[in-house]
Amino acid sequence: MVENESLNNAVTYVDEIPEHLSLHVPAQGSLRLALAAFKPLKDTTITIEVEEGGTFEGAFADFSRSHYHFILNVYLHGQAAKCDWHSAAIAAEDDQKLFETSLYHEKENSLGLMSNYGICENQSKLTFSGISEIKKGAKKTHTRQVAKIIVFDPQSDGQASPILKIGENDVEASHAAVVGRLSEEHLFYLESRGVDEAMAKRLITLGYLKPIEAYFSDPKTVEQIGSAIEGGI
Repeated sequence: MVENESLNNAVTYVDEIPEHLSLHVPAQGSLRLALAAFKPLKDTTITIEVEEGGTFEGAFADFSRSHYHFILNVYLHGQAAKCDWHSAAIAAEDDQKLFETSLYHEKENSLGLMSNYGICENQSKLTFSGISEIKKGAKKTHTRQVAKIIVFDPQSDGQASPILKIGENDVEASHAAVVGRLSEEHLFYLESRGVDEAMAKRLITLGYLKPIEAYFSDPKTVEQIGSAIEGGI
């Protein structure tokens, strides 16, 4: 576990993700956090604090079979602090997964992007929630939170509910939440070109989740992610 430590580098956890993790990005510093899970997880809470001009980039590739609650809180304490967060997850069998990712802008000119993409199948439940908050005084801030889930089966349940809290004028803030079944239009297009439904699901899922690989530098982990995506379809 890494607790309350100032960092200017990259941190990676594969499967052994701490239950509690607190990281500090110093002024003008940077932190790249990469999480990958292929085994069952316990509930996890991560806190990131970013000072003036600091940059936090994070990614979570979750292909575990789990019942758990993942919490990420990012505090942009300083001016021009930045956060770029991405996650990709598959919920299958009887998984119950809740991702709660929140971002707090405290000073001017901060930038925040959070995107969460998931696939939900069998009898599983997948939820993406969280808050993007711009506090009073954080002018000229830009924040965006995106949550998208494709639901494969009638018994599976996907929910997406990002929340915006705006306490200042002269800011740019947006969110997008999409939960739905595979597009009949996409399926028809692929099937009309000789692709059956199973292969169509595979191609669409690969396009949806495979971009998460770009946030991992270790070839073995990238290979595991690719295999998990293929095996989870």
